[in-house]
Amino acid sequence: MPFVDLIVQDFLSRPGVYLGAICTLGLMTLIYRENAVYRFFEHIFIGLAAGFSIVALVKNILDPLLYQPVFKNGEWYWTFVFMFGLLFYFIHSRKYNWLSRLPIGFLMGFSAGQFFQIFANTYLPQLSDSFRPLYVETADGSFDLARSLNNLIFMIVLITVMSYFFFSFEQRSKTIRNSAQLGRWVMMVAFGAIFGTTIMARMALLFDRMFFLLHDWLRIVKLI
Repeated sequence: MPFVDLIVQDFLSRPGVYLGAICTLGLMTLIYRENAVYRFFEHIFIGLAAGFSIVALVKNILDPLLYQPVFKNGEWYWTFVFMFGLLFYFIHSRKYNWLSRLPIGFLMGFSAGQFFQIFANTYLPQLSDSFRPLYVETADGSFDLARSLNNLIFMIVLITVMSYFFFSFEQRSKTIRNSAQLGRWVMMVAFGAIFGTTIMARMALLFDRMFFLLHDWLRIVKLI
């Protein structure tokens, strides 16, 4: 059977491509329904991810941050940081589990400080940028219609969306109700755009896998 022999020879010359194609097709069986084939390959990928995380832990954290400084550079004081991190494992002890609260509390406080810094650096500039002039002039002093119109639309969107979240009092005024309704529609448009971006990201992943199957594996599609 020359066709079978051709398949076998092609597999032996490109085993990685064939294994990738088999894994891809196995995961794509979820399109039909959840089945044993999909779960098998899902468990394989989860196991590979767990193994990769262990290797990344040793290569990117333990080796450059513990082994190299302590055993090669003589910076022995880093061992105290390592021992402090080992207190996490006392969470499995009923008698000494209070020791695990020390690194947990330290990391919670450190993370809270970092989050406050990220919040200040991210949102405070956005708050100051929200105060935009409705009358904008160009460099020569003439009226800039495009930027002024853009700032007007920005202010309308900002005010209407904020009015939608006025829950402290009942919105009896018709103006407030209409403004909140417009803000709701604006948010729906924004959420739709975000959802569309998510779908496009998933489609990009699908196109990449289809290109791999048709170009790298079956060699049906050729690059121009």
